[in-house]
Amino acid sequence: MHRTLSRWLAAGFAALTLSAVTCDMAVNRSTSHPAAAAGKVRGPILDSAINDVHRPVLAVLGASISYGTGAGSPAQAWPAVLASALGWRAVVSADPGAGFVAGGAHSLGPLARLLPKLDLPHLHPALVIIQSGHNDVGQPETRLRAGVETLIRQIRTESPDSMVAVLTVFPTGDHPAQAVWDTDSVIVSAARAADPHTFVFDPLVSKWHFPRLADGLHPTDAGHRWIAGQLASGLRADGLLHDPAAVPAVRTAHS
Repeated sequence: MHRTLSRWLAAGFAALTLSAVTCDMAVNRSTSHPAAAAGKVRGPILDSAINDVHRPVLAVLGASISYGTGAGSPAQAWPAVLASALGWRAVVSADPGAGFVAGGAHSLGPLARLLPKLDLPHLHPALVIIQSGHNDVGQPETRLRAGVETLIRQIRTESPDSMVAVLTVFPTGDHPAQAVWDTDSVIVSAARAADPHTFVFDPLVSKWHFPRLADGLHPTDAGHRWIAGQLASGLRADGLLHDPAAVPAVRTAHS
């Protein structure tokens, strides 16, 4: 699977530009955000890369942070920023409030219901990132574990050559409750049980600190860039990038 990703990356990398990034949203955005996710309201994003199908694809399945809550535009959300740094295009299926078990603010979840919108068998993404966990805090362990394992195995079935990564729990504030730690632990262990090759990004255990909105959870524009930078660094460190030096650092100077 590492060879597959390296083959995609061997095609070359584009310079990072926040103004010229493709972000294909697989789920139309609703006209409202959850009350706790105070961000700018946006309409549906059209597929602006329809004639650029030869670029590798980053497929993202997730909740509000993948949806772009806190970012000023889709191009400033972490999936688009990361894809731009890699010279790829991003395809995102997300619903604020969704989880491996949780249904989401717009009743589009859980993630297993959001997955078909990506159409992985036809998309053939180089990398699939699953971002979720915060909304599943407090769910029964058995249901949560089953949700994680079933989803990852489904992704493996639909897109066997893709690398799969899980971006786990983003806590609210700096002193998460024990239930948050427990949820994170279940997700990580279930993901690795479903596929030992799953790459894990764990904001909770890694103590990620980035600029956030007043709700203490969702990233600002600068926070989204910071998250994208951490993901790019993780991919480099894990040896998944064919030419790590070709991937520019993600700018984080401006919010």
